[in-house]
Amino acid sequence: MKRTALFLGAVFAFVSVGAQIQVRPIPEPGFEQRIRDFVNQIKVVDTHEHLLNPAGFDSSMLDFMLLFRHYATGDFESAGMPRNIMDKLFTDSLTSIEKWRTLEPYWERCFNTGYNRAAVLAAEKLFGVKAIDETTVAGLSEKIRKAYQTDWYDQVLRQKCNIEYVIEDYPFDDWENRIFGNQNMFRYVRKFDGFVLINSRDGIKNLGKWKSTGIQNLDDLVNALDNAFHQAFSQGIVAVKSILAYNRTLFYGKVTKEEAQEVFNKIMNAPGEEALSFDEVKPLQDYMMRRVLDLADSHDLPVQLHTGLNGGTIENAKPTNLTNLFREYPDVRFILFHGGYPYGGELAVLAKKFNNVYIDLCWLYIISPSFSERYLHEWLETVPASKIMAFGGDFLYVENVYSHLLFAREIVSNVLIDKVRDGYFSEVEAIKIAQMLFHDNAIRILNLKRP
Repeated sequence: MKRTALFLGAVFAFVSVGAQIQVRPIPEPGFEQRIRDFVNQIKVVDTHEHLLNPAGFDSSMLDFMLLFRHYATGDFESAGMPRNIMDKLFTDSLTSIEKWRTLEPYWERCFNTGYNRAAVLAAEKLFGVKAIDETTVAGLSEKIRKAYQTDWYDQVLRQKCNIEYVIEDYPFDDWENRIFGNQNMFRYVRKFDGFVLINSRDGIKNLGKWKSTGIQNLDDLVNALDNAFHQAFSQGIVAVKSILAYNRTLFYGKVTKEEAQEVFNKIMNAPGEEALSFDEVKPLQDYMMRRVLDLADSHDLPVQLHTGLNGGTIENAKPTNLTNLFREYPDVRFILFHGGYPYGGELAVLAKKFNNVYIDLCWLYIISPSFSERYLHEWLETVPASKIMAFGGDFLYVENVYSHLLFAREIVSNVLIDKVRDGYFSEVEAIKIAQMLFHDNAIRILNLKRP
């Protein structure tokens, strides 16, 4: 009897250590399905997309390979596929079956990744094709072609995804071609990175179109930025976007105008079109980034910043590199993208410490579903729920947006169900948080109801 009691005590101790801290009573039966049902029907604000205008799609794009365009191509290349082979798969030179036979050896190496799982899910849920293989790719391709003979974008985004707003990131010089789909749904952000990432006279010359007399000095460069910004603001942008973490460190030092002018002069006096080194031009870039932030501040626009995963030096993209800017611009709403992957813990500290720092999970679920689930657990314990936005598809094509949103709904449901099961949240609190994460926070932070 004594041994039994000791055994049960040990088991109880083990379970207690592994369980979440209980704050709320154990919920009524059926809470799991009620939470999942609510999350699955919730109206969504999609905080980040790069959707292409389908009017520009040609026949080479409308086959099963559409599901593998964008991020999945990186995994195929990581698995050994030469770029020239990948490029050929995006042409009309091969039949669907020939494309599959070319793709299949590499598919067998990387079918496991989140990017490729999203393609499989899109094929099944949108087109009824349960497996992508040699026996299905011709039929799947035909179903995709037929879909694009309808109002497919609206069907997927509004009807299947239940998205209220899509925040579209469009190319700097492509404003006129951005308009497609339901314009009641789309809102736009704009990048001004070209005014920051300067290292040559040719780069400065290319920005001269924003100033009728050209750019001869630092004041001209700042005025050109001001002109470009005000044009974008008049066209209704809801945020400023920056992806400079792909190109340089996110640490922007404080620089005087005189120091920036000195670098500008050095660039203009360089022989030929020679590009200066990053160390040489960094002061000018840092100075211009602050001018972008000044404009965002004065126009009450949030700033979306790429952090984490990139194609270069990952340390450059650490969100903690931005800490000095959070302090210097307390009224600017800084939205840190992609959950800072892989710096989820550091991102939690920043969003907890600074009232002007927000977390956006765009792209994150397909990078790593388990990272997303693990850190959403942590962020909901450390960061005000009002500062977290749950979904941005971050894709070129709506098929992948749809499957990515399925990932997001399931993972958020899993986290909230766990929290309710453990008594950390009540069922009512979990429902409220889901509404905040998928919809209400983005409406407020991005000021989408602005008159």
